[in-house]
Amino acid sequence: MASEQPQEDTRTIPLKILVDKQRNKVVFVEATKDFVDTIFSFLSLPLGTIVRLLSNNNDNNNDQQQRRSQSSSFLGNIKNLYKTVQNISNDVWNNPFCRHMLLNPRNPCESLCMNLFLNVDNSEPSRNNAQNGVFVKENGSLFLVSDDLKIVPSSSVTSMQLLMELGYSDLTQIEEVTHNIGKQEILNLLKYTLTSHEPLTNTILGSSSKNKEIPPNQFASTVKVTPCTSDTKKIDVKVIQSKSKKNIVFAETNGDFVDFIFSFLAVPLGSVVNLLGANNFAGCVGNLYKSVENLDSSWCTDSRTVLLNPGVAHQFGCRNQPLNIPEVQPPPITYYYGTGTPKQVFTHRVLWRNYYDTVKAMIEGGVISKSHESIYHAKSLIALDPRSLNGSKEVDMGFVKRAALYCVENDLKVKPHSANSFLLCLKELSLSLDDLEANVISIGEAEALSFLGAFLTSRFTLTSGLKDLLSVPKQESTLLDVPKPESTFFMLI
Repeated sequence: MASEQPQEDTRTIPLKILVDKQRNKVVFVEATKDFVDTIFSFLSLPLGTIVRLLSNNNDNNNDQQQRRSQSSSFLGNIKNLYKTVQNISNDVWNNPFCRHMLLNPRNPCESLCMNLFLNVDNSEPSRNNAQNGVFVKENGSLFLVSDDLKIVPSSSVTSMQLLMELGYSDLTQIEEVTHNIGKQEILNLLKYTLTSHEPLTNTILGSSSKNKEIPPNQFASTVKVTPCTSDTKKIDVKVIQSKSKKNIVFAETNGDFVDFIFSFLAVPLGSVVNLLGANNFAGCVGNLYKSVENLDSSWCTDSRTVLLNPGVAHQFGCRNQPLNIPEVQPPPITYYYGTGTPKQVFTHRVLWRNYYDTVKAMIEGGVISKSHESIYHAKSLIALDPRSLNGSKEVDMGFVKRAALYCVENDLKVKPHSANSFLLCLKELSLSLDDLEANVISIGEAEALSFLGAFLTSRFTLTSGLKDLLSVPKQESTLLDVPKPESTFFMLI
């Protein structure tokens, strides 16, 4: 990840836009592969990156659109989770870098996105090498992008079909305009893709259309998922429920469940859609995903399919991840550490010829190289997980400490557990002790999918995602038995 803030990208992408003047609405835009590549890349962005990018973007559109984006449960929950990671005590992390990893998650497709003509993710600088196309091919073709982000190759026939499907038999109310879209507007488009049924109208015209016949796509109250049969690890969680209000007040859990929640920030949007289905999203995320999925392979590069389930970047996965999210593995590369490098030193000259000797050039602090032969006293290096504690070589590390208890509130605010925080929570909610009951539930893959679905649909994720499990009797759990601190091992090179 880049340590310095990159310079502002001033490049733009030209668009031809058909506008319905009466309804103040974008009908569709005609664009090159640069625009399609950029909006396809939305699916590669980790949720934490989306929050970071949108928080730094200035949206000058009207208040109605601002209120709509703020009312989105999905976007609101990601923001709340991001703020929790920002503000939680330093004591909960395995090391200080863990917080930084979650606030700046690595894009698993970063090597591809660096080649985009206009890359919205500023974690890494662009290579400006998009002449061959990244996700769609560069063959001079154009694409039609509807207001709700359905994307098809452009032709006279598809233009006519799209206009007829949208009910435009009379074209006198339509005008064509040109527009150059830049990075800030692309970020606005990202936000409205998550929150609106007409993101191009919101972004380009800076308004909502006058068409009230098509309501925004609403989330279902819960996302229905099919139980999976795979043998995954389960996480035990003790939940405290209000008998009178029929909701979960908070959960008392160890580091595994907190890591599971926090790891949502490292999961790309495309993997979330892959898990829950394209029809379970507000906004136009589902249409964008289906466009990537259904676009004929003759128009796409081989890289297109990775957007359908990008997975999490290497070393950003969750140790006991109950969801089937792949972790991208880097190509095997061996690095070597040495004390110096060979250096040619002039010794003498005979006639017209110079003679040199090879000597060892010492380098203070040593040197790292991919080549064993290019350094002296070479020793192979083992890459450690950046989340490891004091250089431990243990694999499958987590972000937060295991030997601790945490309080997770209904809106997924996380705090280190203490008697004071428990009492304060009860006072804030005006709950009495005799109104509470405790239950232990186990979260496997099917339950984790339901929980992730609730994260998309409800501001009260614990209740929406776990309440159906409370009626199922659970065996006695050892959840509250705090484990002994894990041993730490060191690798001597």
